Amino acid sequence: MITLLAAVLSGIMFYLSQGYDHVWALIWLAPVPLLWLAYGHTRTWQVIGASAIALLGGAGYMLQSPYLHLIPPLVLASVLTVDIGLFCVAVWFARFVQRRASPLLTLFAFPACWTAFEFLIELQSPNGTYGSLAYSTMSAPVLIQGASLLGMYVVTFLICLFANTLAMALRLKRNTAAVGLGLAICAANLVFGIVRLARPQPDVVRVAGIVDEAAVSDAWRAKTVPAAVAVAETYAREIRAAAREGARFVVTPEGGMVSTPAGQSAIVARLVAAARDTGVQIIAGFHAVAPAADFALAITPDGRTQRYDKRHPVPGLEHDLTPGHVSGWLGDGRAEEICKDMDFPDTIRADAAKGIRLMGVPAGDMGIDGWQHGIMSVMRGVEGGFSIVRAANDGLVFASDAQGRLIALKQDAPTGLTMIVADLPLGSGPTLYTRIGNAFPWLCGIFALALGAGLLAWRRLRGAATFGGRGLSGSSSSSSSSSSSPTTP
Repeated sequence: MITLLAAVLSGIMFYLSQGYDHVWALIWLAPVPLLWLAYGHTRTWQVIGASAIALLGGAGYMLQSPYLHLIPPLVLASVLTVDIGLFCVAVWFARFVQRRASPLLTLFAFPACWTAFEFLIELQSPNGTYGSLAYSTMSAPVLIQGASLLGMYVVTFLICLFANTLAMALRLKRNTAAVGLGLAICAANLVFGIVRLARPQPDVVRVAGIVDEAAVSDAWRAKTVPAAVAVAETYAREIRAAAREGARFVVTPEGGMVSTPAGQSAIVARLVAAARDTGVQIIAGFHAVAPAADFALAITPDGRTQRYDKRHPVPGLEHDLTPGHVSGWLGDGRAEEICKDMDFPDTIRADAAKGIRLMGVPAGDMGIDGWQHGIMSVMRGVEGGFSIVRAANDGLVFASDAQGRLIALKQDAPTGLTMIVADLPLGSGPTLYTRIGNAFPWLCGIFALALGAGLLAWRRLRGAATFGGRGLSGSSSSSSSSSSSPTTP
């Protein structure tokens, strides 16, 4: 009964923190019941079963996902099997280390193991880092500042470390030093976050994010050049309105305007005129039907344009797109990306290393997932040291700073115009993470492998020594017995 209760409790916390309810604090507690079981006398198969039930329950939010129909059942089953299986291995590994090593090594076993697994899973995933534990705590910027040093996986590590520290404190004796160290590391992360959030941000630019759902619908229905031009004219008027409120950097949604070979120059001319007349830099989202394309145009006040094609199309939904291969770097500390590109840290880190301080992100969500998907972009800003303006149709329109704070936020209205205008501090530019990349999760993997292999080798050596000692003892005994026997006359 206790095993089942622990599984249900963990599952509920995983579900509420990782799904669409955004109860972020629960992710720091979700693994505790499972680790508490692992460090007790519960049988190993029961611990593994409880871990599997908990993670499967936590993944229940996927049944609400608007993308569910795009994923073949066999693919979904295989993904869940891998995730659940590796999580069970991580919990088992914590139990394995706890029974064979010091509390200090036990403290880091589970965090290092799951961080490495999460990294390896997402390294191969067509959906990038979607599903990472790290995203569950984006509502608490003070706790995610370590991502600027070591990337998002240090947040995953700290979540697991905190949970493991609590589990050890509740279950194990004579581990005061380990528990104290775990709490000290988590406290240091908190202090670092407080200090980083308190830094002054003197460089500010007034930005705007614009989504017009009526115009988006018109764009997808447009079959003629005049209809496509009319959509561009709508956005040009709205950009001028944002400029009257002081905006100097404006972003429109992914695919919000339509491009046709015959009308391209006439369509873009409306936006170029708006940029020239107002001094605004525009990041405008476009789609094209023949050939299929999802791209953004950066338009400067002097009329220059730069095209960027989406590099990571949505699997199952944008299979007809040819992925782009060119960086979104615009120069002068600015860049453009599109929606799902922001789910891939390595893609963005390569651009951030050039010195991005402000990024425009045309995007498109599917209603219920607006927050869950949007915050992935915010994490990229913390990692790379840049601020973001993200305008998503059927999602969120927001501006976030390089510390992950949402400066302005609106839910996209079902019809008509949604606009934010805000003074957004520019990011400081490249961080430690942009320089060292994914060194941290690789180190976690090396540590976990070395720890596991070392304990297995030590066990074999002890076994061999014990067997050898017994054999030597037996020989000595025989020799002694033989020498003490009476001599035959």
